[in-house]
Amino acid sequence: MIRAVLFDMYETLCSHYRCPLYFGAQMADDCGIAREIFLPLWRDGDRENARTLGQLSLEAQLEYILPRCGITDEGHMTGLIRRVCQKRSQSKAQCIRSLHPDILPMLSALKAQGMKLAVVSNCYTEEAQAIRAWPESNRFDTLMLSCEQGVKKPDPEIYRRCMSQLGVMAQECLFIGDGGSSELEAARSLGMEAMQALWYMRGVEDHPSQRKNDFPGLDEPMDVVVAVGRKV
Repeated sequence: MIRAVLFDMYETLCSHYRCPLYFGAQMADDCGIAREIFLPLWRDGDRENARTLGQLSLEAQLEYILPRCGITDEGHMTGLIRRVCQKRSQSKAQCIRSLHPDILPMLSALKAQGMKLAVVSNCYTEEAQAIRAWPESNRFDTLMLSCEQGVKKPDPEIYRRCMSQLGVMAQECLFIGDGGSSELEAARSLGMEAMQALWYMRGVEDHPSQRKNDFPGLDEPMDVVVAVGRKV
C-alpha cells in the first residue's frame, strides 16, 4: 500500500528547458571568457560534488574559476560574481515557476488521496534557496535537499532520511523521477516502487534524460495519480 510519493525536483516537478538556460556556458559568456576555457573548470567533478553536498557556494566556485581564466582585477571580479550569482538565482526561480500545467493539480489530487509528499533532490545552495522560496513548497511534508543534508542520490541515506521524516517504510513509497543520478535504481533497491517521469522529455532535443525501459514510464503528471490509485 502506497502512503507517500517522493519526487525528484528538476525535470520531474519543474524543468530547466521550459525557460532560458543559465548554465556554465551562459556564465562564461557573461564573464567574457571563452567557453572552452571556463567550462572545464566549471565542470570539475570534485568541485561539482562539493557544491552538490553544500560544501562549496557558487560565489566560492566563481572566485576559484575567474583568476584561472585571467580575471585578476578584484573590483572587476567582484562585479562579475555579483552579476552571475544574481542571474543564476533569477534563472532558478524562473525554472521552478515553469511547471507543466498539471503539476499542481497532480499534487492536490495526491493530497486528496491522503498521500504524504516529499522532494528528494540533488541541488546546489542557490537551487535550494529557490526551492525553499517557492510558494508551493508548503505542499510537501519534507524537502530533502542534498546541499542541506550533505548526502546525495543515489546514496541510500538520503532516501532513508526522507522516510524517517515521513514516518513510512520503503514498501509504502513511490519514487518519481526523470532517472538521473541512478535515482530510480537506488529507490528500487531500497524496496520502493519507482517510476520514470517522461513529460518534460517531450519536444526537447538533446534532453539529458533518456527513457529507461526497466521502469514504468509516466507520460503525464496525472498518470502519477492513476498509478497511486491502483495501489492504495
